Amino acid sequence: MSRHRIVCTYQEPEYVPTTHAHIVAVGTGTNPDKADTKWTLAQVVSAIDRGEVFYTVGLTSGKVALVVVVGCRHCGRRIIRSAADAVKDNNLDSLRRCQWAS
Repeated sequence: MSRHRIVCTYQEPEYVPTTHAHIVAVGTGTNPDKADTKWTLAQVVSAIDRGEVFYTVGLTSGKVALVVVVGCRHCGRRIIRSAADAVKDNNLDSLRRCQWAS
């Protein structure tokens, strides 16, 4: 089973990241300052459905949070979120935003 650390996210629409934006891509890698691989939301959902594991690590707390697929309560789309664990710095919404080179 493959494991992938998410180090950054890209959300749309970008101007409402905490109200109803969706993560549409993530970056994974071992260095929290630089993603090695870009994944679309569809690729992440498919990989999780196949049994692959995605997770985050809080930069301050060092705590790991698993990433799960859920249905959006507003629109019903399948999206990803970090599992609830009462630690803020390992939430997907707390990770830095991905900056992809053109």
